Amino acid sequence: MSKTSSLSHRVANDLRRDVIAGVLAPGTWLKTEELAQRYSVSANPVREALWKLQGEGFVVANPNQGARVRVVDDDFVRNIFEIREALEPLIVRRFCERATAAEIQRLRDGAAEFARVASRKAIEFEALEAANRAFHRVIIEGEVNLQALEVIERYAGLINATRARLPISPARLRERVEQHHAIVKAIASGSTEEAARVAAMHVRAACEDMLAQMRQVRTETARHAVAGGSPETPARPKRRIAIHPSEA
Repeated sequence: MSKTSSLSHRVANDLRRDVIAGVLAPGTWLKTEELAQRYSVSANPVREALWKLQGEGFVVANPNQGARVRVVDDDFVRNIFEIREALEPLIVRRFCERATAAEIQRLRDGAAEFARVASRKAIEFEALEAANRAFHRVIIEGEVNLQALEVIERYAGLINATRARLPISPARLRERVEQHHAIVKAIASGSTEEAARVAAMHVRAACEDMLAQMRQVRTETARHAVAGGSPETPARPKRRIAIHPSEA
C-alpha cells in the first residue's frame, strides 16, 4: 500500500467515525482544505477518502458545489429497505434450495444465540448486532449473485450507523427473535416460498421500526425545543458502533 493510499485509508476511517459520532452533522459541507487541516494531511488523501465514503453512502457529491454529509431521512430509509425487501427473499429462497443439514444447524444455532443475547437485561448493542450478523452470514455465505450482495451492502454501514443512535425497541427485539426462528423453521422444512415470505416480512418490519424510532427522536427533540430545554438522549444501553452489512 502506497503512502497516499495508507493516508486516504486513515482519513476515510477518521471521517467515517466523525460522521457516525455526529461530530460532522448530516448536511455538513465537507471542504477539502478544512478536512486536510483537520486530519493533518494533504488534499489528495482527503479527496480519495471522500470518494470512498461516497461509495459507502456516507457522503453525497454535488456537481459544482462539493461534498456534504448525507442526510438520512424517511424517504432514504424507505428506498434502501425497499431494495432489500426485493433482493433478500431471493437470496433466502436460493439458500433454502441448497442448504445442507450442517448449514441449517448453524442457522438454528445462530438464531438461538441472537435470542440469548436479546434476552439479557442489559443489552449491549455490539453484542446484539454481532449475533445478528452471524445469523444472516450463514445465509449469504454461498450466494453466487455478488452484485445483489453489493447492492444490499452499499448503504448498510450508513443505515446501521443511524440505527445505532436510535432507541432499541423491546417489542422489535422480540419480533426479530420470532422471525429468525420462523426463517429457520421454513428453511429446515424445505418451504422455499414461506422462507422468502418471512424474509420479506423481516426486512419490512425492520424498516417500519427504524422509521418509528426516527419519528420518536424527532418528536422528543421538537418537544424539548419548544419547551426551551435541550433534549435528553433516550435511555438505552451503552454501545459501540460497528459498521457491517445487512442487519435486520
